[in-house]
Amino acid sequence: HEGFRMTEELRYIQFRIEDNVGTITLNRPEKLNALSWELVEELAALLRRLRYVDEVRAILLNGAGRSFCAGGDVDWIAGDSDRPMPGTSDASIPIPRSQRMTPGGPFMDVTRQMVAVDKPIIAALHGHAVGAGLAYAIVCDRRFGDSTTKMSAIFTSVGVAPDCGLSWYLPRVVGLPTALMMVETGKMFKAEECKALGLIDELVPEGKSFEAAFDYARSLASRASVAVSMARRMILMGQTATLEQILDYEGIAGVIVASTLDAREGTQSFLESRKPTYRGI
Repeated sequence: HEGFRMTEELRYIQFRIEDNVGTITLNRPEKLNALSWELVEELAALLRRLRYVDEVRAILLNGAGRSFCAGGDVDWIAGDSDRPMPGTSDASIPIPRSQRMTPGGPFMDVTRQMVAVDKPIIAALHGHAVGAGLAYAIVCDRRFGDSTTKMSAIFTSVGVAPDCGLSWYLPRVVGLPTALMMVETGKMFKAEECKALGLIDELVPEGKSFEAAFDYARSLASRASVAVSMARRMILMGQTATLEQILDYEGIAGVIVASTLDAREGTQSFLESRKPTYRGI
């Protein structure tokens, strides 16, 4: 795929395109896909690129091996890796200027790019989805988890604070009282509990989350993708915008979407009582 030569250099994630779905796989299975600085640098950079790859109309995020993501790499958090961690690393180790300016660096930027990619992102969960892994999961548009899934806002259990946007997303997904309980206790929840709390949208049998998530992502990719992505953007904007701002933006976005070939195909197929054939443009 033109523009994806960088995927040849990926070390900690895998990427492929099938049926207009871009599948991103966290690939540190020996560490339960714990997030190192290098992994999230790759992930943020890939998401930034995907915004401009028209072939990709939906994105699926999953993890290799036994878990989705075990959160931040504890070696790094404890100050025991080559990349310094402010507060826990040896004070004599110099911290790069850019990291001092934005201590969360690419960890936070992944969340930013998951929103900015302007395409639906679907999570396929299994095993652990904790800490920053939980944060990335709940940033996704929809979460498919299998019966092995375990989720926790584990941060305070290892003496650190929530990050990667969890403080913004978690109350919106599970409600304020439950979010407070989760971050204060660090409790681990099993799959059925996660479904009841709203952390998992679709609970499927063991080993089936990727298949279910891919089918859903593929169904979104086959739709009028500009309309789908603009609708996604408006819903996310609506979380912080006023009604007047959204009414104005809907008017502008409506004109943008109406100018697509898919809008013409969608309305014409409706009038002709036939199934539309969308091209994503």
